[in-house]
Order: sequence, then C-alpha cells, then structure tokens
Amino acid sequence: MGLLLSLTVLNAGAQQTASDEVNRLQARMYKLYSGYDYDEFISVTDSLKVAAEEAGDDRMFYRAWANQVLFSSNRQRRSRAMQIAKEMQEHAVKQGNKWGIYNGLHVAAYAHEQMQNREEAIKGFKKAVNYLHEYLPNESAASSLIELAKISYLRSHMESAIQYAEQAIREPQLNALHRLNAYSLMCLSAADSAAYRPKNSDFRADFNRFYAEREKVKEAYGRDDIYGQRVEILKCILNRQFDEALQIASSIRSPLTRYNLERQIYFQQKNYEKAFMSLIAYMKNKDSVSEARNSHLLLEMIASMDVGRLENEQKELKLRNQALQLENLASDLEQERLEEEALQLNLKNKEVELQNAAVRLQNDSLDKHNKNLQISEYESKMAAQEQAARARRIFTTSAIAIAALIILALAYILWRRSLNARRLRRMNEQLQKANTNLKTAYDQLEEATTARERIESELRIARDIQMGMVPSQFPQHRHFDIYGMLKPAKEVGGDLYDFFIQNNKLYFCIGDVSGKGIPASLFMSVIVNLFRMVAKEGFPPEYIATRLNETVSENNENGMFCTMFIGEIDVQSGKLLYCNAGHNPPVMMARKLNSTTPTAPVFVEMEANAPIGLWPNLVFKGEVVEHIKGRTLFLYTDGLSEAEDAEQLQFGDDRILDVIASQPFTGARQLVERLSESVRQHVGDAPQSDDLTMLCIMCS
Repeated sequence: MGLLLSLTVLNAGAQQTASDEVNRLQARMYKLYSGYDYDEFISVTDSLKVAAEEAGDDRMFYRAWANQVLFSSNRQRRSRAMQIAKEMQEHAVKQGNKWGIYNGLHVAAYAHEQMQNREEAIKGFKKAVNYLHEYLPNESAASSLIELAKISYLRSHMESAIQYAEQAIREPQLNALHRLNAYSLMCLSAADSAAYRPKNSDFRADFNRFYAEREKVKEAYGRDDIYGQRVEILKCILNRQFDEALQIASSIRSPLTRYNLERQIYFQQKNYEKAFMSLIAYMKNKDSVSEARNSHLLLEMIASMDVGRLENEQKELKLRNQALQLENLASDLEQERLEEEALQLNLKNKEVELQNAAVRLQNDSLDKHNKNLQISEYESKMAAQEQAARARRIFTTSAIAIAALIILALAYILWRRSLNARRLRRMNEQLQKANTNLKTAYDQLEEATTARERIESELRIARDIQMGMVPSQFPQHRHFDIYGMLKPAKEVGGDLYDFFIQNNKLYFCIGDVSGKGIPASLFMSVIVNLFRMVAKEGFPPEYIATRLNETVSENNENGMFCTMFIGEIDVQSGKLLYCNAGHNPPVMMARKLNSTTPTAPVFVEMEANAPIGLWPNLVFKGEVVEHIKGRTLFLYTDGLSEAEDAEQLQFGDDRILDVIASQPFTGARQLVERLSESVRQHVGDAPQSDDLTMLCIMCS
C-alpha cells in the first residue's frame, strides 16, 4: 500500500508538471501569434504538441496544430499551410479523434479561403459544420459558420451572410467573441450593400435591431472586435453623421479599408470630387496588394511545379540506373559469347593446320608426277607452238576490246566531272549569296548595336540634364539648413524638388509626376520651369499651384498629373505659407531632436487639394504656420513610404516616424542620409520600384 501510494503521488506530480508546461507553452504560443517570427512560432507549437500529448490534452494538441495552419496562411505560406492541414487530418483519422478531424476540416477550408479559392472553402466549412453536428452535437461550430457568413458578405450574398450568422448564434457553448462577430457581420450585411433589400423590409430597422443586440454583447464582452470601426461608420452614414464617420475612418490603419470607407462617406455626402480622389487611392492600394498576392501565389505554384519536376527527375534517374544494370548484364553475356567464339576459332585453326599438312603430302606426290611429265614435255612442244599462235590472236583481240573499254571509261569520267563542275558552280553561287546575306545581317546588327548605344548615351545625357535641373548645391544660411536627394527608379524619372532664395524668402517645392521614364521626366521638366518662372514673381504658394494647374491641364490629352507641396518661408519672421496639391503630408518636429529634449515627429494635417493637371479652372487653397523657427520640416515622395522589399512589404509611414525619432540628428543632410540608409537596408536586393525624393529644412 505504501508503494502504491508513492506511485500515485509521483504520477500526480508528473501530470501537474506536464500541465504546467502546457500552460507555459500555450501562453508563449498566443504571444507569438501576433508577430512574424515563423520559425520560432512553429518550434513553440511543436513543443506544445509534445507536452499536450504527454499530458493527455487532445484538445490543446490539435489546437496547437491548427494554429500552425492559421499562422502559415496569414503569413503568406499557404502551400505549407495546406500541407500541415493534410498531415493533421491524416493523424486525426488514424487516431479516430473526432475533435481533431473537425479542426482539420476547418483549418483546411481556412487555408483555401486565404488562397482565394472560395468555392473549396465554402465546401470545407460546410463539411466541418455537418461533421461536428453529427458526431459532436454538444460542441460549437460557430467558428466555421462565422467564416461562411464572412465569405457570403464578401461575395455580396447578404441574406446568406445573415442566415449563417444567426445560425452561429444558436450554437451550443457559444463564447462572447463569436457572438459579437456574428452580430457585427449581421450589421454589415444589413447596411453595407444595396444587395440586401428584401421586399416589404426596412433595412434600417434590421440594422438598428442588430446593432442594439451587438451593443449588449460588446458591453458584456468588455471590448470590441475587428469589425467595430466599420459598423460604427455605417451607423453614422445611415444617420447622416458624416463628420463623425470621417473621424472614425481616419483612425483606421489599413489604407485599403480607410480609402474605401472614405469613398463611401464622401459619396453619401455628395462630395464627388473627394470621393473620386479616395477611389483613386483605393484602386492604387488594391492593385498593389493584388499584385503582391498574385506574385506570391505564382511563386508558390512555381515551387510546387519544381517539387514535381524533382520527383520526376528522381524517377528518371532510378530508371536510368536500372537500364545501366541491364546494359552491364548484357555486356557480361556478350563477353562470354566472345570467349566461346575465340575457342571455336582456335579449333578451326587446328583444323586448318591439319589440312595444310595434308596439302604438303599432296605436293610431294605432285612433284613426283611433274618429273614424269618432263619426260613427255618434248613430245608436246609442237602442240605448244600451235597454241602460242592461237594465243597471240586471242591477245590481239583482247587488246582491242580493252582499248575500247578504256575509251568508254574515260568518256564516262569526263561526263561525271562536268556534272560535278556544274554542281560546284551552283554551290559556289549559294555560298556567295549566303555570304552576302550574312554580311547584310552583320551590318544590321552593327547598326542596331550602334542605335542601342546611342539611345543609352542619350538616356545618360537626359539623366544628367534632369539631375542638373534639381539643385545639387545647398547654401549655408544662418537662418536655415536645407538638403535634398533624388534617386530615379529608371534612367530618368518623374520626381522633383527645387528651392531658391529671393527677398529674404525661401521658396521651395517637392513633387511626384504620375508614371515613370521619359514621359514623366518631360512633364517634370515642364513643372520645374513653370514653378521657377511663377515663384520668382513673388506670388504665394496657392497662386503658384493655381497657375501651374491652369497651364499643364490645358490640352493634357495623356491625363498626366503631379502631386506637389509648395512652400514659402520668411527667413526673418519664420512665417510659413504652403499649399498641398494632393501630395504626401510632410513631417514636422517642434524643434531639433537632441539627447536632452527629444520631441516626437508628427504628420502635418492640411487642406487636401487636387493634384496639378487633372482638372482646369480649380482654385487651390493655401495654409499658414505663423512661426516655424526652431522647427524641422521633412518632405518626401511616396517612393519612401511605399519602398518594397523582396516580399512586397512596404517601408510604411510608421517606420518613417520611427527612424526620425530613433536618435538625435544635428543637420538636414544627416536626417536625409539616415532615412536613405534605412530604405536601402529594408529593400535589400529587391529592385527600386519608384522614384525616391526627400527634402529637409531646419529653421533656426
């Protein structure tokens, strides 16, 4: 009994230790889930699977496995996610674990959804729901039903989305987050699309009813879900509270979602110009995201094809090895056959030697016979003389016949030589013609090479001319420090910056022309020259922007435009006048950063004018900062914020602020070069996707 009691205590202690390890690894897993360290997350979840299996916790074992699929899908490793889901399903089926089978079906469908294969995703989620209802009726299938509701909402099947969400609410053991997600999708489906308009039904009443229930669930849950901001914006739109809706939309970090919601708000507000600008920004971001997603899917498909090709090559190599083995066996058999033939030849040689001996004996007997013949030789001389005369006649006849044959042979040879001569002449003509064609092709190649070198030379000259149009010398002034940088993505580009001092006023601008290459560089040169011409007349920035727009929008059949930030600083008073024509907002710091008084940089809020060149007869609005002394103004083009690495991850606005605030700087050039180095490290070996331009002004 004492031994049994000791074993029981030891077993309980081991189970407690295993349970503590599961809790520790579980906390570590959920902490890493929001990050991007893929290898560490897989390592921790593998350890959690082992600990859960030792503790007998099947649910945690399959939950950790399922999280590997979800993490891989969300981190652009969808092929790996499908492979993990398949391994999970096979293991659960082999073990006969119904909970594991359901989780395997659910995460496999989720991986299909992330790969935009929505038809397979719908089939997978429905199969998971049916399996759980049949074999585990007391468990909740709300997660699969909510995914079905989300897919229906994205496909504008609003009635189906509401039905799936209502079905999810009726599931047993429903947690608060799933209930909140279901009511959020019901609110979005009722108000976000005109597709949900049943006859004799007031969609506003449906939305308000769903929204009231959602508020109760949110209050009980204690926090909002990922759909909360969108639901609040739609509520404001339905109540025509457009300013509040725009304020909520501005806090959304995703540019794609923010631009789409702003477009809807402006459209309902009947501000069609701003709605159009938001639509342009939305389509630009959507195209960038779609291109990155399609590129990644293409890379995954190529990797799968490479794996199949390697497997086929392995099979071909195996077949080749088998063929070589068969050839070696055939070679051995052939060697044995040759040895047998050599033995047979030796036997035949022996027989020939015996035959030669017999011939020698026969020759001896013939010698004896010849001696006997010599006796009768004299008797036959007369007959021989007669035969000699007959032979001479035969020889004469034969000589004549041979001479005729020789003449015929010579005639045949001459005829053949004439045929060969004609054939050689034709071949010579063909060779001369081929030589002429080859010389012509060589001349064309030489001309093409010369033209290409001339174009490359002209592009280099155009680049030098374009780079000569932007300032490269930065003055040393006691009231301000200024520095700029321009790096075109191609030989020539469409970015620009300029500045000059006139009457104790610093005029400056930065701009980004739509497109790249030679058309953008030509448009850029026109913009720079017009800016210098108008600004030197002493006009304020908003008038400069208006004049530029009137000039370049006239006869602008190609639809090119330029975003610009134009500014004027009175170096004596520190007053800043500026006009933003659809450009990225600049960054401003209250004073220079240093080790004792660091100040966080912020983006400047400003009036959103249209880009220059889109529409004629526009009047641009300007703004004023009364005092800029002691402040730093940093301007840039989207080639900085949208610089992409090899995995299409952008540099981003947040990283710009982080790099500026990372450590103190004492001059404008130091800040510009620091950001340039950060972009270079972020991009790595990826090609430069857009022109990069930066301009920094530090006022003292």
